[in-house]
Amino acid sequence: PDSFDKLPEMISKVYTDLVEAGDIKEVAEGETPQVPMDYTWAKKLGMVRKPANFISSISDDRGEELKYCGVSISEVFEQEMGIGGVLSLLWFRRQLPKECCKFIEMILMVTADHGPAVSGAHNTIVTARAGKDLVSALCSGLLTIGPRFGGALDDAAKMFADALDSGVNAKDWIDKMKKSNQLIMGIGHRIKSLANPDQRVEIIKNYAK
Repeated sequence: PDSFDKLPEMISKVYTDLVEAGDIKEVAEGETPQVPMDYTWAKKLGMVRKPANFISSISDDRGEELKYCGVSISEVFEQEMGIGGVLSLLWFRRQLPKECCKFIEMILMVTADHGPAVSGAHNTIVTARAGKDLVSALCSGLLTIGPRFGGALDDAAKMFADALDSGVNAKDWIDKMKKSNQLIMGIGHRIKSLANPDQRVEIIKNYAK
């Protein structure tokens, strides 16, 4: 063309001539693909949500096999870790020595049943006899555990933790509690004594020695 202004007209003429001559076969244009909406904008509009990132650091079932703190469930059984080994992975986030795992299992064994003569056990039995389901019966018992029945362990843990943080040795701390006429939770029993020792305590003591 003589100028750029005539270029579109010439392109159109050449194209039309080629089509009429059969050199070019016109093909219908497909639909223009729709550009996806920007994620940030779509999130603001409430059209999409970010995937959850809630991951447990001790129990992971996202893969082919369940893992406890990185240890596969098949390894747990192959190594015969037992309940103590599993609890060491879940609670302490590492595999404790066998003697520690056995100690955990012994604690569970000697405290598995306390008998019916406490409020928690009594209320569990009453609720179950009333025809309620298992979960309701257990909740009834758990909610009535207190400092007088079954709850001494909580106060004992607090006392021992405070004693440890204070830096005082065990004997001095006990002497201090005796002088102030304070009960040491978790130590002593209304029925059991040195003359009539609790065999559960003796079992744990002998193993610790």
